[in-house]
Amino acid sequence: MRRFAALGAAAALAVFTGGASLAGLYQTVDRDPVIGYPSLQEVTNFDVMARSYDRRREQGDNPRLVFGSSELNPGPAGPAHPASLLEGGAYGVDVMVTGRAFCEDLWQAIEVGAFAGRMDRDDSSRRVVLIPSMQWFMCYRNAKRDFTASFSQGAYDAFMANPAISDELKDQVTQRMAVYGVDRTGPSSPSAAVAAWLDSASDQLLATLRLSTTAVAPRAAADGKREKGVPRGADGGGATHAAGSSLHAAPNWDQIFSDADLTAREKASSNAMGINDSWYAKHLADWQAGTRDWKVEGNGYFSEQEFEDFKLLLRVCREAGVLPMVLIQPVKGGLYDQTIYGPKVRQRYYQMIRRACEQAGVPVADFSSHEYDTYFLREYSHPSDLGGAYYSKAIYTYLTTGVADTSPSGGVALETRKE
Repeated sequence: MRRFAALGAAAALAVFTGGASLAGLYQTVDRDPVIGYPSLQEVTNFDVMARSYDRRREQGDNPRLVFGSSELNPGPAGPAHPASLLEGGAYGVDVMVTGRAFCEDLWQAIEVGAFAGRMDRDDSSRRVVLIPSMQWFMCYRNAKRDFTASFSQGAYDAFMANPAISDELKDQVTQRMAVYGVDRTGPSSPSAAVAAWLDSASDQLLATLRLSTTAVAPRAAADGKREKGVPRGADGGGATHAAGSSLHAAPNWDQIFSDADLTAREKASSNAMGINDSWYAKHLADWQAGTRDWKVEGNGYFSEQEFEDFKLLLRVCREAGVLPMVLIQPVKGGLYDQTIYGPKVRQRYYQMIRRACEQAGVPVADFSSHEYDTYFLREYSHPSDLGGAYYSKAIYTYLTTGVADTSPSGGVALETRKE
Protein backbone atom coordinates (compact mmCIF):
# COMPACT_ATOMS: atom_id res chain seq x y z
CA MET A 1 0.00 0.00 0.00
CA ARG A 2 2.88 2.38 0.74
CA ARG A 3 4.14 1.95 -2.78
CA PHE A 4 0.79 2.62 -4.40
CA ALA A 5 0.16 5.57 -2.11
CA ALA A 6 3.53 7.06 -3.03
CA LEU A 7 2.88 6.63 -6.73
CA GLY A 8 -0.62 8.02 -6.33
CA ALA A 9 0.66 11.07 -4.51
CA ALA A 10 3.35 11.59 -7.12
CA ALA A 11 0.84 11.24 -9.94
CA ALA A 12 -1.49 13.75 -8.28
CA LEU A 13 1.38 16.16 -7.83
CA ALA A 14 2.34 15.71 -11.46
CA VAL A 15 -1.19 16.58 -12.55
CA PHE A 16 -1.22 19.58 -10.23
CA THR A 17 2.07 20.97 -11.53
CA GLY A 18 1.43 19.95 -15.12
CA GLY A 19 5.14 19.23 -15.51
CA ALA A 20 5.81 22.93 -16.01
CA SER A 21 7.86 23.33 -12.85
CA LEU A 22 10.27 20.55 -13.76
CA ALA A 23 10.63 21.88 -17.29
CA GLY A 24 11.32 25.30 -15.83
CA LEU A 25 13.94 23.82 -13.53
CA TYR A 26 15.77 22.19 -16.44
CA GLN A 27 15.69 25.45 -18.34
CA THR A 28 17.16 27.20 -15.30
CA VAL A 29 19.97 24.65 -15.08
CA ASP A 30 20.61 25.05 -18.79
CA ARG A 31 20.89 28.83 -18.40
CA ASP A 32 23.05 28.66 -15.28
CA PRO A 33 24.45 25.18 -14.61
CA VAL A 34 26.40 26.33 -11.54
CA ILE A 35 24.26 24.89 -8.77
CA GLY A 36 26.71 25.78 -6.01
CA TYR A 37 25.94 24.05 -2.72
CA PRO A 38 23.06 21.78 -3.81
CA SER A 39 19.86 21.33 -1.87
CA LEU A 40 18.84 17.93 -0.52
CA GLN A 41 16.22 17.79 -3.28
CA GLU A 42 18.92 18.37 -5.88
CA VAL A 43 21.33 15.74 -4.59
CA THR A 44 18.55 13.16 -4.58
CA ASN A 45 17.81 13.88 -8.25
CA PHE A 46 20.66 12.65 -10.44
CA ASP A 47 19.08 14.05 -13.61
CA VAL A 48 19.54 17.57 -12.29
CA MET A 49 23.06 17.00 -10.95
CA ALA A 50 24.18 15.29 -14.15
CA ARG A 51 22.59 18.00 -16.26
CA SER A 52 24.53 20.64 -14.33
CA TYR A 53 27.77 18.69 -14.81
CA ASP A 54 27.18 18.19 -18.55
CA ARG A 55 26.27 21.83 -19.19
CA ARG A 56 29.36 23.02 -17.35
CA ARG A 57 31.49 20.80 -19.58
CA GLU A 58 29.73 22.03 -22.71
CA GLN A 59 30.47 25.65 -21.86
CA GLY A 60 34.13 24.85 -21.17
CA ASP A 61 34.17 25.27 -17.40
CA ASN A 62 36.20 22.07 -16.86
CA PRO A 63 34.13 20.78 -13.90
CA ARG A 64 35.77 18.65 -11.20
CA LEU A 65 33.74 16.86 -8.55
CA VAL A 66 34.24 17.31 -4.82
CA PHE A 67 32.17 14.89 -2.73
CA GLY A 68 31.31 15.64 0.88
CA SER A 69 28.53 16.77 3.18
CA SER A 70 27.77 19.86 5.26
CA GLU A 71 31.32 21.23 5.16
CA LEU A 72 30.68 21.95 1.47
CA ASN A 73 28.40 24.86 2.41
CA PRO A 74 30.28 28.07 1.57
CA GLY A 75 27.78 30.50 3.08
CA PRO A 76 28.91 30.59 6.73
CA ALA A 77 32.59 30.27 5.80
CA GLY A 78 33.54 33.04 3.39
CA PRO A 79 34.95 33.74 -0.09
CA ALA A 80 38.00 31.47 0.29
CA HIS A 81 35.82 28.38 0.63
CA PRO A 82 36.33 26.08 -2.40
CA ALA A 83 32.64 26.21 -3.36
CA SER A 84 33.04 29.98 -3.71
CA LEU A 85 36.65 30.49 -4.76
CA LEU A 86 36.92 27.63 -7.26
CA GLU A 87 33.39 27.60 -8.63
CA GLY A 88 32.82 28.72 -12.20
CA GLY A 89 36.22 28.03 -13.75
CA ALA A 90 37.98 31.33 -13.04
CA TYR A 91 41.24 29.47 -12.30
CA GLY A 92 40.97 26.82 -14.99
CA VAL A 93 38.98 24.30 -12.96
CA ASP A 94 35.33 24.47 -11.95
CA VAL A 95 34.77 22.78 -8.60
CA MET A 96 31.30 21.22 -8.47
CA VAL A 97 30.55 20.37 -4.87
CA THR A 98 28.37 17.28 -4.69
CA GLY A 99 26.57 16.42 -1.47
CA ARG A 100 25.30 17.98 1.72
CA ALA A 101 24.30 16.78 5.20
CA PHE A 102 23.28 13.08 5.18
CA CYS A 103 25.54 12.29 2.18
CA GLU A 104 27.97 9.75 3.62
CA ASP A 105 30.33 7.06 2.31
CA LEU A 106 27.80 4.74 0.65
CA TRP A 107 26.07 7.69 -1.00
CA GLN A 108 29.43 8.89 -2.32
CA ALA A 109 30.26 5.41 -3.64
CA ILE A 110 27.08 5.36 -5.71
CA GLU A 111 27.53 8.92 -6.98
CA VAL A 112 31.17 8.35 -7.94
CA GLY A 113 30.20 5.28 -9.95
CA ALA A 114 27.32 7.18 -11.56
CA PHE A 115 29.40 10.20 -12.58
CA ALA A 116 32.41 8.15 -13.71
CA GLY A 117 30.68 7.23 -16.95
CA ARG A 118 30.39 10.92 -17.89
CA MET A 119 34.07 11.78 -17.33
CA ASP A 120 36.68 12.17 -20.07
CA ARG A 121 39.39 9.55 -20.38
CA ASP A 122 42.38 11.77 -19.55
CA ASP A 123 43.72 11.53 -16.00
CA SER A 124 43.12 15.14 -14.98
CA SER A 125 39.43 14.88 -15.85
CA ARG A 126 39.06 11.82 -13.63
CA ARG A 127 40.49 13.42 -10.49
CA VAL A 128 37.95 13.84 -7.71
CA VAL A 129 38.11 14.86 -4.06
CA LEU A 130 36.47 12.84 -1.29
CA ILE A 131 35.82 14.50 2.09
CA PRO A 132 34.75 12.12 4.86
CA SER A 133 33.59 13.41 8.25
CA MET A 134 34.43 11.88 11.62
CA GLN A 135 30.80 12.44 12.64
CA TRP A 136 29.69 9.75 10.17
CA PHE A 137 31.57 7.18 12.22
CA MET A 138 30.63 8.30 15.73
CA CYS A 139 28.36 6.77 18.36
CA TYR A 140 25.23 8.69 17.37
CA ARG A 141 25.47 7.51 13.73
CA ASN A 142 22.09 6.79 12.13
CA ALA A 143 22.94 5.39 8.71
CA LYS A 144 19.44 4.17 7.90
CA ARG A 145 17.91 7.62 8.46
CA ASP A 146 20.70 9.46 6.65
CA PHE A 147 21.00 7.19 3.64
CA THR A 148 17.25 7.03 3.11
CA ALA A 149 17.14 10.84 3.17
CA SER A 150 19.93 11.26 0.59
CA PHE A 151 19.39 8.26 -1.71
CA SER A 152 19.14 9.02 -5.42
CA GLN A 153 17.46 6.37 -7.55
CA GLY A 154 18.80 7.98 -10.70
CA ALA A 155 22.37 7.83 -9.41
CA TYR A 156 21.92 4.18 -8.40
CA ASP A 157 20.61 3.34 -11.88
CA ALA A 158 23.62 5.06 -13.48
CA PHE A 159 25.96 3.31 -11.05
CA MET A 160 24.48 -0.08 -11.93
CA ALA A 161 24.74 0.71 -15.65
CA ASN A 162 28.48 1.52 -15.44
CA PRO A 163 30.17 -1.45 -17.17
CA ALA A 164 33.53 -0.71 -15.54
CA ILE A 165 32.20 -1.67 -12.10
CA SER A 166 32.16 -5.39 -11.36
CA ASP A 167 28.96 -7.28 -10.63
CA GLU A 168 30.46 -8.32 -7.30
CA LEU A 169 30.98 -4.72 -6.21
CA LYS A 170 27.55 -3.67 -7.46
CA ASP A 171 26.06 -6.49 -5.41
CA GLN A 172 27.93 -5.39 -2.28
CA VAL A 173 26.67 -1.83 -2.67
CA THR A 174 23.12 -3.07 -3.24
CA GLN A 175 23.26 -5.35 -0.21
CA ARG A 176 24.46 -2.50 2.01
CA MET A 177 21.69 -0.26 0.69
CA ALA A 178 19.16 -2.87 1.83
CA VAL A 179 20.64 -2.79 5.32
CA TYR A 180 20.07 0.96 5.32
CA GLY A 181 16.42 0.68 4.28
CA VAL A 182 16.58 0.99 0.47
CA ASP A 183 16.04 -2.53 -0.81
CA ARG A 184 17.03 -3.16 -4.42
CA THR A 185 18.38 -6.65 -3.82
CA GLY A 186 16.36 -8.20 -6.63
CA PRO A 187 13.01 -9.93 -6.80
CA SER A 188 12.50 -13.64 -6.30
CA SER A 189 8.99 -13.80 -7.77
CA PRO A 190 6.84 -11.87 -10.28
CA SER A 191 4.98 -10.11 -7.48
CA ALA A 192 8.26 -9.17 -5.82
CA ALA A 193 9.52 -7.83 -9.15
CA VAL A 194 6.49 -5.56 -9.38
CA ALA A 195 7.04 -4.41 -5.80
CA ALA A 196 10.70 -3.65 -6.47
CA TRP A 197 9.80 -1.71 -9.59
CA LEU A 198 7.19 0.28 -7.69
CA ASP A 199 9.72 1.10 -4.96
CA SER A 200 12.19 2.36 -7.54
CA ALA A 201 9.62 4.26 -9.58
CA SER A 202 7.98 5.94 -6.60
CA ASP A 203 11.32 7.02 -5.09
CA GLN A 204 12.50 8.53 -8.37
CA LEU A 205 9.19 10.19 -9.21
CA LEU A 206 8.73 11.70 -5.77
CA ALA A 207 12.30 13.03 -5.76
CA THR A 208 11.78 14.62 -9.15
CA LEU A 209 8.45 16.20 -8.26
CA ARG A 210 9.62 17.43 -4.86
CA LEU A 211 12.43 19.17 -6.66
CA SER A 212 10.13 20.61 -9.33
CA THR A 213 7.97 22.31 -6.70
CA THR A 214 10.78 23.67 -4.53
CA ALA A 215 13.45 24.84 -6.96
CA VAL A 216 11.59 26.74 -9.65
CA ALA A 217 12.89 30.20 -8.76
CA PRO A 218 15.74 31.27 -11.05
CA ARG A 219 19.16 30.99 -9.46
CA ALA A 220 21.49 33.91 -9.25
CA ALA A 221 23.90 33.98 -12.13
CA ALA A 222 27.26 32.38 -11.44
CA ASP A 223 29.03 35.70 -11.79
CA GLY A 224 26.56 37.31 -9.40
CA LYS A 225 27.21 34.70 -6.74
CA ARG A 226 30.95 35.19 -7.07
CA GLU A 227 30.55 38.90 -6.42
CA LYS A 228 29.94 38.03 -2.77
CA GLY A 229 33.56 36.89 -2.58
CA VAL A 230 35.25 37.77 -5.83
CA PRO A 231 38.11 35.33 -6.55
CA ARG A 232 41.42 37.11 -6.63
CA GLY A 233 43.72 36.73 -9.58
CA ALA A 234 47.49 36.70 -9.64
CA ASP A 235 47.57 40.44 -9.12
CA GLY A 236 45.29 40.32 -6.07
CA GLY A 237 42.34 41.67 -8.04
CA GLY A 238 39.41 39.93 -9.63
CA ALA A 239 39.88 36.96 -11.94
CA THR A 240 41.38 38.27 -15.17
CA HIS A 241 40.10 35.61 -17.59
CA ALA A 242 36.64 34.32 -18.28
CA ALA A 243 35.63 30.78 -17.43
CA GLY A 244 36.32 28.43 -20.32
CA SER A 245 39.24 30.53 -21.61
CA SER A 246 42.51 28.78 -22.39
CA LEU A 247 44.29 31.26 -20.14
CA HIS A 248 43.48 31.75 -16.47
CA ALA A 249 44.83 33.78 -13.61
CA ALA A 250 46.63 31.74 -10.97
CA PRO A 251 45.28 32.05 -7.43
CA ASN A 252 47.20 34.55 -5.35
CA TRP A 253 47.42 32.30 -2.29
CA ASP A 254 49.27 34.83 -0.14
CA GLN A 255 46.45 37.34 -0.58
CA ILE A 256 43.72 34.71 -0.27
CA PHE A 257 45.13 33.37 3.01
CA SER A 258 45.71 36.84 4.45
CA ASP A 259 42.16 37.90 3.65
CA ALA A 260 40.73 34.60 4.92
CA ASP A 261 42.61 34.84 8.19
CA LEU A 262 41.24 38.33 8.74
CA THR A 263 37.70 37.22 7.89
CA ALA A 264 37.91 34.26 10.27
CA ARG A 265 39.09 36.50 13.10
CA GLU A 266 36.41 39.11 12.45
CA LYS A 267 33.66 36.50 12.53
CA ALA A 268 34.95 35.11 15.84
CA SER A 269 35.62 38.34 17.71
CA SER A 270 33.48 37.49 20.76
CA ASN A 271 35.53 34.55 22.06
CA ALA A 272 39.04 33.15 22.30
CA MET A 273 38.15 29.77 20.77
CA GLY A 274 37.85 31.00 17.19
CA ILE A 275 34.16 30.07 17.03
CA ASN A 276 31.90 32.17 14.82
CA ASP A 277 30.06 34.66 17.01
CA SER A 278 26.55 33.60 16.04
CA TRP A 279 27.21 29.89 16.65
CA TYR A 280 29.00 30.64 19.91
CA ALA A 281 26.02 32.61 21.20
CA LYS A 282 23.18 30.45 19.88
CA HIS A 283 24.40 26.87 19.61
CA LEU A 284 27.51 26.15 21.70
CA ALA A 285 25.67 25.43 24.94
CA ASP A 286 23.23 23.08 23.21
CA TRP A 287 26.03 21.26 21.43
CA GLN A 288 27.94 20.79 24.68
CA ALA A 289 24.79 19.55 26.44
CA GLY A 290 24.20 17.05 23.65
CA THR A 291 27.70 15.62 23.93
CA ARG A 292 26.95 14.50 27.50
CA ASP A 293 24.58 11.92 26.04
CA TRP A 294 27.29 10.32 23.89
CA LYS A 295 27.96 6.76 25.04
CA VAL A 296 29.89 3.83 23.64
CA GLU A 297 30.10 0.18 24.56
CA GLY A 298 33.59 -1.09 25.23
CA ASN A 299 35.99 0.39 22.73
CA GLY A 300 33.42 0.97 20.00
CA TYR A 301 33.91 4.65 19.43
CA PHE A 302 33.74 4.37 15.65
CA SER A 303 31.51 2.36 13.35
CA GLU A 304 33.13 -0.59 11.60
CA GLN A 305 30.19 -0.59 9.20
CA GLU A 306 30.88 2.98 8.09
CA PHE A 307 34.56 2.13 7.75
CA GLU A 308 33.60 -0.75 5.45
CA ASP A 309 31.54 1.73 3.43
CA PHE A 310 34.57 4.01 3.16
CA LYS A 311 36.70 1.17 1.81
CA LEU A 312 33.85 0.28 -0.54
CA LEU A 313 33.96 3.85 -1.83
CA LEU A 314 37.69 3.56 -2.56
CA ARG A 315 37.06 0.29 -4.42
CA VAL A 316 34.40 1.93 -6.56
CA CYS A 317 36.89 4.66 -7.46
CA ARG A 318 39.49 2.09 -8.48
CA GLU A 319 37.15 -0.02 -10.61
CA ALA A 320 35.48 3.01 -12.21
CA GLY A 321 38.86 4.51 -13.14
CA VAL A 322 38.40 7.55 -10.91
CA LEU A 323 41.46 9.11 -9.27
CA PRO A 324 40.48 10.26 -5.77
CA MET A 325 42.22 12.33 -3.17
CA VAL A 326 40.87 12.06 0.37
CA LEU A 327 40.79 15.29 2.37
CA ILE A 328 41.05 14.50 6.08
CA GLN A 329 39.24 17.14 8.10
CA PRO A 330 40.07 18.03 11.69
CA VAL A 331 37.58 18.71 14.45
CA LYS A 332 37.77 21.47 17.04
CA GLY A 333 40.16 20.02 19.59
CA GLY A 334 39.22 22.44 22.36
CA LEU A 335 35.59 21.31 22.14
CA TYR A 336 36.05 17.60 21.56
CA ASP A 337 38.53 17.36 24.44
CA GLN A 338 35.52 17.95 26.70
CA THR A 339 33.79 14.83 25.34
CA ILE A 340 34.40 11.08 25.29
CA TYR A 341 36.17 11.65 21.95
CA GLY A 342 39.43 12.87 23.43
CA PRO A 343 42.76 13.30 21.57
CA LYS A 344 43.79 9.62 21.66
CA VAL A 345 40.39 8.46 20.43
CA ARG A 346 40.40 10.97 17.58
CA GLN A 347 43.85 9.86 16.50
CA ARG A 348 42.42 6.37 16.04
CA TYR A 349 39.97 7.73 13.50
CA TYR A 350 42.59 9.73 11.61
CA GLN A 351 44.91 6.74 11.48
CA MET A 352 42.09 4.48 10.32
CA ILE A 353 41.44 6.75 7.33
CA ARG A 354 45.14 7.16 6.55
CA ARG A 355 45.74 3.42 6.63
CA ALA A 356 42.80 2.65 4.34
CA CYS A 357 44.02 5.25 1.85
CA GLU A 358 47.58 3.95 2.00
CA GLN A 359 46.40 0.39 1.35
CA ALA A 360 44.29 1.59 -1.59
CA GLY A 361 47.10 3.75 -3.00
CA VAL A 362 45.01 6.90 -2.59
CA PRO A 363 46.70 10.23 -1.74
CA VAL A 364 45.50 12.30 1.19
CA ALA A 365 45.42 15.96 2.11
CA ASP A 366 45.72 15.57 5.87
CA PHE A 367 44.59 18.54 7.97
CA SER A 368 44.16 16.60 11.22
CA SER A 369 47.09 18.53 12.74
CA HIS A 370 44.93 21.68 12.70
CA GLU A 371 42.68 20.54 15.57
CA TYR A 372 44.04 23.29 17.81
CA ASP A 373 44.47 25.95 15.14
CA THR A 374 42.14 28.55 16.62
CA TYR A 375 40.71 29.98 13.42
CA PHE A 376 40.74 26.90 11.17
CA LEU A 377 37.19 25.80 12.07
CA ARG A 378 34.23 28.10 12.64
CA GLU A 379 32.63 25.74 15.19
CA TYR A 380 33.00 22.06 16.12
CA SER A 381 33.89 20.71 12.66
CA HIS A 382 33.18 23.05 9.72
CA PRO A 383 35.87 25.20 8.08
CA SER A 384 36.11 28.92 8.64
CA ASP A 385 37.23 31.11 5.78
CA LEU A 386 40.81 30.30 6.80
CA GLY A 387 40.10 26.57 6.83
CA GLY A 388 38.38 27.06 3.49
CA ALA A 389 41.55 28.62 2.10
CA TYR A 390 43.57 25.56 3.14
CA TYR A 391 40.98 23.26 1.57
CA SER A 392 40.87 25.35 -1.61
CA LYS A 393 44.63 25.28 -2.05
CA ALA A 394 44.83 21.51 -1.51
CA ILE A 395 41.90 20.86 -3.86
CA TYR A 396 43.15 23.23 -6.55
CA THR A 397 46.70 21.87 -6.55
CA TYR A 398 45.52 18.26 -6.62
CA LEU A 399 43.08 18.87 -9.46
CA THR A 400 45.64 20.79 -11.54
CA THR A 401 48.87 18.92 -10.75
CA GLY A 402 47.88 15.62 -9.15
CA VAL A 403 49.63 16.54 -5.88
CA ALA A 404 47.87 18.35 -3.02
CA ASP A 405 49.65 21.28 -1.37
CA THR A 406 48.47 21.51 2.26
CA SER A 407 50.88 24.26 3.31
CA PRO A 408 49.74 27.76 4.33
CA SER A 409 50.47 30.96 2.43
CA GLY A 410 50.77 34.53 3.63
CA GLY A 411 52.61 35.62 6.75
CA VAL A 412 49.65 35.57 9.11
CA ALA A 413 48.88 31.97 8.16
CA LEU A 414 52.30 30.91 9.39
CA GLU A 415 51.54 31.81 12.99
CA THR A 416 51.30 28.96 15.50
CA ARG A 417 47.95 29.03 17.26
CA LYS A 418 46.84 27.00 20.26
CA GLU A 419 43.46 27.14 21.95
